[in-house]
Amino acid sequence: MIGRNIEHYKIIEILGQGGMGIVYKAFDLKLERFVALKILNSDLLSNPHFLERFKREAKHQAKINHPNIVPVYGFAEENGILGIIMEYVSGETVESLIKRLGRLELQYALSILKQILAGIGYAHFKGFIHRDIKPSNIILNNEGVVKIMDFGISKSLTEGRALTKTGTKIGTLLYMSPEQVKAKEPSNQSDIYSLGITFFEMLVGRTPFDTGTDYEIMEAHLKKNPAKVSSLIASVPPAVDTIIAKAVQKSLSKRYATCEDFLNEVNQLSIELLNVKTEKEKKKTKIKFKTKAKQKIFLTGDQRITTVKQRSKYFLWFSLTILLFAALVYFVYNTVSKFWINDDYISKVRDTGKNTYVSNPAYILKSNWIKIESPTNENLNSVTFVNSTVGFSCGNNGVILKTTDSGNTWFISDSSITNILYKINFSDNFNGIAVGEKGMILLTNNGGQSWDIITSKSFSSLFDYQFIKGTSIVIAVGANGTIIRSEDGGYTWNRVSSHVNKLLYSVKFINEDTGIIVGWSGEILKSNDMGKTWHKITKFTTNYLRSVDFVTEDTGFIVGGGGEIYKTTNGGSSWKQVPSNTISGLLYIKFIDDKNGFILGNKGDLLTTSDSGEHWEKIPSGTFSTLKSLTINDNKSIFITGNNGLILKNILNSN
Repeated sequence: MIGRNIEHYKIIEILGQGGMGIVYKAFDLKLERFVALKILNSDLLSNPHFLERFKREAKHQAKINHPNIVPVYGFAEENGILGIIMEYVSGETVESLIKRLGRLELQYALSILKQILAGIGYAHFKGFIHRDIKPSNIILNNEGVVKIMDFGISKSLTEGRALTKTGTKIGTLLYMSPEQVKAKEPSNQSDIYSLGITFFEMLVGRTPFDTGTDYEIMEAHLKKNPAKVSSLIASVPPAVDTIIAKAVQKSLSKRYATCEDFLNEVNQLSIELLNVKTEKEKKKTKIKFKTKAKQKIFLTGDQRITTVKQRSKYFLWFSLTILLFAALVYFVYNTVSKFWINDDYISKVRDTGKNTYVSNPAYILKSNWIKIESPTNENLNSVTFVNSTVGFSCGNNGVILKTTDSGNTWFISDSSITNILYKINFSDNFNGIAVGEKGMILLTNNGGQSWDIITSKSFSSLFDYQFIKGTSIVIAVGANGTIIRSEDGGYTWNRVSSHVNKLLYSVKFINEDTGIIVGWSGEILKSNDMGKTWHKITKFTTNYLRSVDFVTEDTGFIVGGGGEIYKTTNGGSSWKQVPSNTISGLLYIKFIDDKNGFILGNKGDLLTTSDSGEHWEKIPSGTFSTLKSLTINDNKSIFITGNNGLILKNILNSN
């Protein structure tokens, strides 16, 4: 089907496959836009039940118009082929997000949950239930907006039961409500149950009833309660347990009646979490003043009269002083207001729901970073410069960008792959490596003019790698505890035991021998033999650790979930937490010299230090987008890349 035209839609590639058909990415030749084309399996076309169900899906979704639901554009029918035309959403499913990150931080999960509830609540209001809510049916686009997909087994509440026989189970077993397990007629509360299971999975990384046979899973849905998330994840408050417990009640009378009820309690939890953080900050800065109580003096006779006169004088002088002060303030205000900061100082933004702990932001401060025009909307996960003029960036869908004019303009450099690329770097002007999902490794020896695919002996995603300075050794790390090692500059690779099965995100070699790896659930590994063997260091957090960098061989930093920053002064043998003034997930740390460093966060957070990490200051980046990577070229220009093709350039030294 690839390359074929169905009506005026040219099929580009396969996006996914389900029980009813295959979903393709296609190009609308008339409107010149990408769409998703879901084509019904040919063996089902002769089945009137499935054919009617397929057409019903399109009709249902066409009636639903909500920013958190994937819209349907219409039908495509040609030569025995029937398909639905839908919006093409470039992004990542919640299922993929959980697999990549292991689990989601509470604030991030809440922001996703709120958008799902808004979309499903709207569908319920319109008279439709989804009946198959699960992480694979929820996608986040490149701007962080949730889109609910696949109303393929949705059912109109006003339609009756003509097309669905009693006794038929519809849905996915791990997320199926008790009434669906019993093959009873589902309701909007069935969606709420499935969403409660999905929320549990976002926070924990697995569903509550994910072991045993199909029968045992169904029995668990009917008789068991999920484990308390607060007992599994220390950073999650008990209030979350209460919300999940009510969402997955076996009894419909005890379960949330509507998505609005569910959403109200989620919003209340978000407010409480924000207030807890605010109160903690107040306690840190609150100063108490103690004053001695004056002894009361009781006056009589002439003393009382004299005192009354004195009070009158004091009152008169006090009133005159207040009037003079008010006049002075008015004069100063009128004078200074002429030179006051105007509206250009702030940039108005629209809350698209991608902010985890900022509710409806009204503005962001003007930033000292300028946005460079990007030739792509794909997430850019890494950026590097070969010299003062030539630089590269890589990201989703195999995109590799190149600049030859010091980062002022960027163009797409064809790598002929579609895998996500997470890291790109060069050891010199000619030799570079890019790594990505499914063990993808690209290698160039001609300065990025062409890239060769290298066999890595790994099928797990690779997130980071490092050349060991002064050698031809390269160490790469990734999912499922993957560590691979090359001794010939990246041409051949061998697996190294990590003794863990968690996501490993970042690797940093302090010197030729000593390296540090950080990863999921606070995993931290250390090597003292050029990466040949690795041993665990005692955990000091259960949050994910996302990036590590060193200023000297002794002093280094790790950043991770919940705004956590850790510092070592003994080469990584022990670590101590330092303040960060943020609760956003921190994704990347980079020192550009022995004094100046930067930390990037998942909601546009940008922290900087000019004293080797002794103190960190939060500065405006000018965006709420996720910031992924930072580098500096020989011209001392600093570049940041992030989601949705974001490229920022530093202008701090140009004022």
